[in-house]
Amino acid sequence: MSSTLLINPTAMEAGLLAAAKARALEGPREAAFDAFAKTGLPHKRIEGWKWTDIRSVLREDLKLAEPDNDVIAPSLFGGVKPFEITIMNGAAEWDEAPAGFTISRMDAAALSPLAADHSLASLAAAMAGKVVDIKIGAGAHVDRPILIRRIAGPGAVHGRVRVTLGDGARATLIESFDGVGRYFSNSVAEASLGDGTTLTRFILQDGSDEGVETAVFAATIGDASNYHQVALLLGAKAARIETRIAAKGQGARIDLKSASALSGARHADATSLILHEGQGVATRQVHKSALRDQARGVFQGKFHVARGAQKTDARMTANALLLSDGAEADHKPELEIYADDVECAHGSTAGALDEDALFYLRQRGLDNAAARALLVEAFLGEVFSEIEHPGIQSVFHHRLAHWLRAAQ
Repeated sequence: MSSTLLINPTAMEAGLLAAAKARALEGPREAAFDAFAKTGLPHKRIEGWKWTDIRSVLREDLKLAEPDNDVIAPSLFGGVKPFEITIMNGAAEWDEAPAGFTISRMDAAALSPLAADHSLASLAAAMAGKVVDIKIGAGAHVDRPILIRRIAGPGAVHGRVRVTLGDGARATLIESFDGVGRYFSNSVAEASLGDGTTLTRFILQDGSDEGVETAVFAATIGDASNYHQVALLLGAKAARIETRIAAKGQGARIDLKSASALSGARHADATSLILHEGQGVATRQVHKSALRDQARGVFQGKFHVARGAQKTDARMTANALLLSDGAEADHKPELEIYADDVECAHGSTAGALDEDALFYLRQRGLDNAAARALLVEAFLGEVFSEIEHPGIQSVFHHRLAHWLRAAQ
């Protein structure tokens, strides 16, 4: 096992090394830990992590969390009657899967190339043990949403999931990230979408003021496939939800929408990498954040257009509302283009609420707090306006409204 990590390790990194040795990792898990050990926990001296310094917020050691059998509160998504996979402190449980897909526990295999160069994905692959494997058969249309609930209690938690959609399959995936107390929850999910598939993914992240949440989702999509994603991030001490998509097929459609609503000293990082490799791929990405108190919102989005990816049409925008002087928005939209027949654009803005709009609303009887809340809700609510499932859309609007009430 690599000893690279022993060069000035923090207490947390030393604890991870000790835990890996105690588990006597072998095969792909040992290789994954060696990949992690080359750099250790990401830190601000690494360009992609300069605003989300995981090593700094995780200096003190956290022991691996024990599976918790306490009663788990119902999910906010219970009203949409999803098929639920609960992962509590790394222990996954589910009922028998309905027709159209299967779920099993499989031994660890090597990470996909799209995730293999990510240090925290490697750490999750090394420490997670069994992989939750979801397979949706070719041509299957799974109408019932599949909910993956990740719940973390005190300690360190690592998880790994794989999702495969056969040609022509359709499915809706919901992922919720919750935690209480002081914890480090780290997960990697890999997806393979065949030709003509549609995957719609919803993300709701809400950690604790002492928690650290990191998650990587890496998906490869085929010809004429569609990938839609909507996320609401409420942050934690530090939270990073990262999406990597490799559009290898022709005519793929990718749509990413995300919102961060942060208060106190919370931190949320929405990072994405979209690799355009096939011809005629269309991508739309929108990120919006509302930040108050000492909160920090990070957006890093990169479109990479390969030399043969002609007819790419990719557009990205990031907009932030700074609701107090101490709030901070850090945006880094990027384009890296090697093809010459493309239409690509990106933009970024940050500012305060429009005083004219506030005046207009106050003139119509709203007090200042209500007027500000209405404008923030309209600004962020646009991210959820095109969700086709009314129950899921309601959950996002309800959770945003709860944040607005608590922040007043």
